[in-house]
Amino acid sequence: MTLRGRLFRLSPQVFGKELSLNDFLDNYLAPKKMVILGEYHGAAPIVQLQTMIQEQMAKCLEQTYPLDQSVLSASDSYKERMYDRREQQQQQQLQPKVRVILEHFSMDMQGILNQYHSGIIDTNGLLKAYREIGTEGHNLIPYIPALESALHNHHIRLYGGFIPRTYARMLMKEGLEKTIQEASTSGFISKEEALNGTNEHYNYFESLLTGRNMHLDPLGTNATDRFREKMFPAQIIKDASMAWCVKNLDDILNVSGYDRMLLVCGVGHMLYSHGVPERILQHAKKNEMGIVKAKEDILRIACFPVTEGTLMNGDDDKNMTLEEITAILKDAYGGAEYDAADVCFLYEEDSLEEDDDDEQIRNETQTAYDKVGHTAHLLEAGNLNKAHVIMRSLHYTQEEIDHVGLDAVNYQGVGCPHRHVNIQEGDSVLDLGSGLGVDSLIATKAVGPTGRVVGIDISGECVHHANRRARERGVDGFLQFFQSPIERIHVNDEKIVDGTFDVIISNGAFCLLPNKMSGFEECLRLLKRDGKIALCTTVIKDRLEDGVEWPLCMRTFAKMNEILPMLEKAGFVDIEIDLSDSLMEVYEEEDETTDLDYADVKTSNTDEIIDTEDSPHYRSKESLGDENQSRFKVHNEEGQKQFQHLENFDMNQLCARIVIKARKP
Repeated sequence: MTLRGRLFRLSPQVFGKELSLNDFLDNYLAPKKMVILGEYHGAAPIVQLQTMIQEQMAKCLEQTYPLDQSVLSASDSYKERMYDRREQQQQQQLQPKVRVILEHFSMDMQGILNQYHSGIIDTNGLLKAYREIGTEGHNLIPYIPALESALHNHHIRLYGGFIPRTYARMLMKEGLEKTIQEASTSGFISKEEALNGTNEHYNYFESLLTGRNMHLDPLGTNATDRFREKMFPAQIIKDASMAWCVKNLDDILNVSGYDRMLLVCGVGHMLYSHGVPERILQHAKKNEMGIVKAKEDILRIACFPVTEGTLMNGDDDKNMTLEEITAILKDAYGGAEYDAADVCFLYEEDSLEEDDDDEQIRNETQTAYDKVGHTAHLLEAGNLNKAHVIMRSLHYTQEEIDHVGLDAVNYQGVGCPHRHVNIQEGDSVLDLGSGLGVDSLIATKAVGPTGRVVGIDISGECVHHANRRARERGVDGFLQFFQSPIERIHVNDEKIVDGTFDVIISNGAFCLLPNKMSGFEECLRLLKRDGKIALCTTVIKDRLEDGVEWPLCMRTFAKMNEILPMLEKAGFVDIEIDLSDSLMEVYEEEDETTDLDYADVKTSNTDEIIDTEDSPHYRSKESLGDENQSRFKVHNEEGQKQFQHLENFDMNQLCARIVIKARKP
């Protein structure tokens, strides 16, 4: 796998010298029992690096202390996982682990992480439980590859590493003494912890808040003291809690003495060995640590972003020289004499600029389609005739409709991408916004078992359903679904890298994509040379009238005249915007009993249980009650009432269904 960034040494004599990935893994990482990764939250290249690190640490552990194969994996059957769990847990306690301690989870969230490792909840269940608890507030979706890497490797375990955020707020409002007492009583920090910090640490902390260049003022002469009384201890209590968590894990769980630890925290909690490393080393000096005795036992990795397109775009005229990179590192860290870290991971900033509206759109989309996916396994009580009418009106062939079979009732889309790109046997196809998997199933017919189809969707429930249907239909050997935003795809699959796919299709997902440009750039990144896209979407022809309440989906549509410039900027050629089937209302009634309201059917699901009793989602028909009468739809009656005023608008004048076709040169 290609690393999405570059590694540079920060130690004296070799400051600014580049490290190859193999050199880093074999000579820097392998000998260390503890690694501290200072990150910028949610950056995909850093998550990729984290995943590589934890898997390499697990590999080193396996080589020195092979896993007892009697310990069952989280991917085994439900009955096997439930069999004699107490004995399994006792066996696992004797096995050495890579213990990954995460800032993103508070220590009181350990229960949901344990459920995740035990197979009680899957990745989507973990994300849902995290959101429901709601105290920490990180966006975990970018971290899915690292989470699933830990789930599927029995040498890796995940741990919440920070004190709950409520304690930092308590400190700010109710003072130091009460907070220390309650935090220590609850076991989040040592009873000896006083939350004192050094002047050097405060000098660094203050510079983060004010932007003062501490390398020009190393003694902090010009630093303000206004953060020292409350904000500084609120920072230290987080550092102290992670160090206390590490100490306890080492004391209690490192039975074999072979454990390794990866600590993932914000870079402000570890640079210059302040914060987390400092607190860990205090425990080590008291002979309270077995895994670490001195600073040399810790590998400190600091991440640092640079402007997109300057680090590794393949254009020698635009790439930064080593001299320019060294200058950046000196400006950021002050040079080797400051001992900021051992290694710097330099990566390009994501062009996807998040704002509150973008996050709201993603959250609302994910929540709505999770509800759709949760009931999608009920397959027979819906109107299959209605689904067939819609698919035929969108130009799916009868052969394709027959191939989909009963799954047609879960069709979601605004067009038919298969009519606009020639998928060949053996091709590798990516379906962006794959939903419940209908278009992906159709693609499997074209590629056959020698090809591969991958679906990506933001909804974990939809992904769960689609993977289950692939297994039940016997095509899971060449059809897989993963949960991820499609602007930046983060999946734990080493086969999904730059230049992977012959064809990318999408059916409706770009309608609700907050950052269309990033979606197009991601398509280009993942396509092979001469690879093609066929993206069915809906656009606004001109503009939406001011003063009208428009639904979220319409507010998110791109304008027609924006599409071509974005594709050209992304780097596509042979661009065509197909308007041959652009009307919003095109369906012909084939049966008087068939209601052809497309908005109502777009996410139609039906209601027969097809799960076996071995499935954790199995419910008898008797247990369904009135659920058959109240299936969740994105376009439900409540939404129809809210936007009833839009009946006065001609949607064919406002919007158009288009197919975006282009090729990667």
